[in-house]
Amino acid sequence: MSNRIPVIVCGGATGRAVIYGYVDAMPQAEQIVTIYDARMVLYWPSACGGLFGLSAKGAREGLRLTSPLASVSDTARQVLAVVPEAAASLDGWPNA
Repeated sequence: MSNRIPVIVCGGATGRAVIYGYVDAMPQAEQIVTIYDARMVLYWPSACGGLFGLSAKGAREGLRLTSPLASVSDTARQVLAVVPEAAASLDGWPNA
């Protein structure tokens, strides 16, 4: 997937939209960011260990992700870098 960086972005007016995908450069909080191959995280079970655990350990049984969009732009309220192993598990996770 080129040189894009896997991230989880909390966006929207209140930061409650949780989006997994790829960015061209690591964004700063409160910056408008375009996320590629964007999938909304609908639900993550406690086994994920919260968003930090999801970005560090990846998908766990019970996780629900939408189908990917080519791209979406939103204001980043919080940005978490996703480690490569976690990104691989999220990329391969089935759609909700």
